[in-house]
Amino acid sequence: MLKDAFPDSSTTLMIGSPGIGMLEVAVSIAKEWMEAGDSVVFVSVDLLPADLIEVMDSFGVSEELRNERLCIIDYHSSLLGSMDCSNVCPGTDVKRCSDLEGIMFNVASLVSSAEGPMRIVIHSLSTLFLYNQANVVLKFFQISSSRIRSGRGTAIFTVNEGVHEEKTVNHLMAISDGVMELKFDEDLQRRMRIRSMRGCVASSKWTPFDIRRME
Repeated sequence: MLKDAFPDSSTTLMIGSPGIGMLEVAVSIAKEWMEAGDSVVFVSVDLLPADLIEVMDSFGVSEELRNERLCIIDYHSSLLGSMDCSNVCPGTDVKRCSDLEGIMFNVASLVSSAEGPMRIVIHSLSTLFLYNQANVVLKFFQISSSRIRSGRGTAIFTVNEGVHEEKTVNHLMAISDGVMELKFDEDLQRRMRIRSMRGCVASSKWTPFDIRRME
């Protein structure tokens, strides 16, 4: 169970090359959390809520489970210049924002009001870097991580490999409690590993994984 790799009061940086399937892995983890009875906040930076729900549907996340356990924070609509998406996700809680402060405010509010530990996925930091200065995104990451930890939450932030300066990625890893890596091997097979996890003994072994949607 992938969800068991992420302890309470922790933030994990998921690093992978474009096309490796970070969104699909993140959705799979979110599904496990929801099926275990946890509430999930998915910050949708790279795709519209309707597209995220379509991916979740293809991985077997039922409408009932979504409506009961999922909240989407929609940042992507603001990048498209449109905030009028009120009818595309009936029953699912969607909160819209247009800046990093809005993301932090909504995440902090949901974490503080949750009855139990909140599970958060932010996909992806790379897009935030495109539209904001690097130091602003790093500060957002640091403050968000601190607030999530203080609320006993668990968060996964995705970031694309090979598109940022090395010192920026190193800074993100230094702030994170854990680092999860996804890659293609020489035969273009998918591999993953938990590179590090604060307070835990992490294996450096690469484990094969596949992207399988429900038929």
